[in-house]
Order: sequence, then C-alpha cells, then structure tokens
Amino acid sequence: MNELLLYFIGSLVISTLMFVIRTNVSVNYLLFVPFLGIQYFTNYNEGLHVYEAQGEYFWTDGVGIIFLTVLSIIGTFTIIHAFIFQYKVKEDSRHVATHNASLVMFIAMMTGVLVTQHIGLMWAFLEATTIFGSLLIYHKRTKEALEATWKYIFVSSIGISLAFVGILFLSIASNDAGHIDLSITALIENASKLEPTWMKVCFILILTGFSVKMGVVPFFTVDIDAKDAAPSHIGALFSGGLMNVGFVAIFRFYEIFAQTSIQSWMDKVLLITGFSSIFFATVYILKVKQLKRLFAYSSVEHAGLALLALASGAIGYYAVILHLILHSLTKASIFFQISQIERVFRDRNIENIGGYFKHNPVGSVVLLLGFLCVTAMPPSGMFISEFMTFKGLISNGLLPLAVLLFILLSFIFYAVGKDVLHVLFFLPMKSSAVYYEKIHPMESASQIVMLLVVIYVGINPPEILEEIITFAIRNLQ
Repeated sequence: MNELLLYFIGSLVISTLMFVIRTNVSVNYLLFVPFLGIQYFTNYNEGLHVYEAQGEYFWTDGVGIIFLTVLSIIGTFTIIHAFIFQYKVKEDSRHVATHNASLVMFIAMMTGVLVTQHIGLMWAFLEATTIFGSLLIYHKRTKEALEATWKYIFVSSIGISLAFVGILFLSIASNDAGHIDLSITALIENASKLEPTWMKVCFILILTGFSVKMGVVPFFTVDIDAKDAAPSHIGALFSGGLMNVGFVAIFRFYEIFAQTSIQSWMDKVLLITGFSSIFFATVYILKVKQLKRLFAYSSVEHAGLALLALASGAIGYYAVILHLILHSLTKASIFFQISQIERVFRDRNIENIGGYFKHNPVGSVVLLLGFLCVTAMPPSGMFISEFMTFKGLISNGLLPLAVLLFILLSFIFYAVGKDVLHVLFFLPMKSSAVYYEKIHPMESASQIVMLLVVIYVGINPPEILEEIITFAIRNLQ
C-alpha cells in the first residue's frame, strides 16, 4: 500500500475519532498533532517523488507540490487559530468535534486534488471539498450561515456537474483518438490526437464548473457568502487553500490542451473570464460595507489576475504561480486578523468599527501590512507578480486591456485603502461594544511571519523559489 493511501486512511480515522469524541475538547484538539504529522510527512514524501507515479491514480508534479506546501502551512495556522477562536468563544464541545472532523477531511480532500493524476479522481476530490466545506460554513449555525451553506451546496453542485460533463466530453474525445486513458500524463502526450471541438467544449465546461472553487466568473458569488458566513479562520483556508486547488484543477486541463491548436482560443477565454472577474470585484468592492466581504471580493480580483497571467503566456506562467503563493500567505493573514477585529468590536460592519490601532497595535500593523501586500504596493512580492502580468499582457499586444486593468486596480486600491484606514484610525459611527477585548500580541505572530515572507520575496526574491516555479511550469515552456 503506498504512502498516499495511508495518508487518506489516516485522515479518515483521525476525523472519525474527532467526531466520536464529542465531550473532551482537549483530546479532540490533540488529534490534530498526528494529522499534521501525516500531512507534513506526505508533503515531504511527495517532494522527494515529484513526477513519479505512485500506483495507478497518484502522481505529484511541480505545481502540485508547490500548492501542497502552501496548503500545509495555511492549514497549520488555520488549526491554531481555530483553537484560539473556539477557546475564546467557548463553543459547545459537540460543535467543536464536528468542526475539527470536517476541517481534517477538508484539508485531506484538497490534498487529494493536488496529488492525483487521474482527472476523474480529481473531480471526486473536488466534489468532496463541497461536503466538508459546507459543514465548516455552517459552523456558527445562524440563519445567515444556513443560507450561505445551502447556496454553496446548490451552486457548487451545479458547477461540479458541469465540470463532470466536461470530463465526459474529454472521455469521448479520448475514445475517438484510440482509448487514451484519463491520466494527466497520457492526455498531455496524446492531446494532439484529440478533436478540437471536443476540447473546446470540455475546457469551457471545466472553467465554468470549477469557477465555484477558484472564485471567478460566473460562480464566484457563493464563495463570497461562504467566506462571510464562516468563521474567519475558515475564510483564510478558503482564500489561501481552496482557491489554489480550484486553479490547479483548471490548470490541469489548460496544461493538457496547451500544445494543441486551441491554445490561443483558451487564452482568449481566460482573458475574458479573468477581466470580467476583476470588473465585478471592483464594482462590489466600491460599495461593500462589511470587512470580510471586502477581502472576499479582493480574492475574486486576484483570482482574475491569476487567469490573466496564465493567458499572457511565457512570463505569465511564472507570474501566476508566484502570485497565488503570495496571495495565499497575504489573504490568510488578513482573515486571521479579521477574527481578532470581530472579537474586539463584536461587529463586521465597517462603519461600526474603528480606532483599531488604539485597541490592538500589533494587529493593526498586520492589517496595514496586509493591505499594502494585497494591493501589490512595493515592497510586496505581489508587486513583482502583477508587474510581470502587465508585462506579459503588453508583450502580447494587449495594451488597451492592460490600461483598463490598471484603472480597475486603482479603484480597488482606493476602496480597500479607504476602509482599512477607517478601521485603523477613525472612530466608528456607532459601536455595539461595551467592553473591548484585549488581544495578546502573540496571536498575530503567524500573520507577521507570513507577511514578512511576502515582503522578503519583493525585496530579495530567493533563487530557489525561481528554480522551483520554473521547474513546475516546464511542460508549458
């Protein structure tokens, strides 16, 4: 039995134990220790066997190992902040058990997407993220959480069904071409034999269906509601983990079809989808009134930028991987900090929170750095990835698109900056808080570490990072 099967069996056993042990919160949380142990062992082992098949269905490429590492890091910090959240709120032990069991399986299913080479199994893992993600969205058990959960289940089911139909079309094309199996390596090798019409239909359905996981047009709205209704640490995992997983699922099919006659057509589709996502994100960000929704729409913006980078080719292939890595660290930091803001003010409405610097100076520094990083202001490493994206667009003769993109990003910078400065320095219009909770500075340590990494990449990009990303995108060069 290979190590990956042991990982999934181990995750299932740990999750089951968490669900069964519903009265002892301490034991429940101690079970995260063996889970993180097998998570990091799997991460390390996959790193040693990149591009090596492990059985019939499992295989990790460079892109998979990069985002698996990011997922392991974000997942670890999510578990830590989940413990802090539940300790401070003093939740019912049964709710804690359900949350922790779902969190383990949610991370395990995202891991599955990143380590499988069979597109059918990849689809199954993505479908499973809907189930366990929904349990995490519903965690607060409010009317708002219930509505967001049902929306997420319903729309995700539609999206995943469309993606399944896309895989069926690809299966038809592979049968017509001589019964090519549905592994990624076999499809890449034989893509030139596939009928272009089937490939186009497949890609459209895949992009539409998996948009619900990446958070782009057309199914991005349920992702916003999910992040808003779920606890903030779960919002961090959605933005820093699930968004990458959705991208990888789309990227797999782009990689398969990249050396065929439909590549230029795919790039046009990605340009339209990416720019539309940024446009809608800009419109909503300008009028949003809640802090979590503000940064949830920011994730739509960055997902759109990722698709634009992918469509710009050459330099864009490097830019998209770098951008998503840095976005994950930045956005997770911001969502972890929003959890502290909600505890201090007991409100999410931007107008009703303010003067945060007075109540939590260290957390305020995190929010300010997070704002600078997520808006790609130097020395943020995201400035480099966005600059490369603009360079790729211009070099492909898309100067008008680049100009429009710059205008939209300027509006986003203004809107996010205005709201962040209000939260940090201006008094709230009204506040429901009678007592402002004091936040220990150590709660912001994980966020400071991640943001410093993003800034360090902007100041002095490590050569090893460049080598890893270049190695990961070698099939597109």
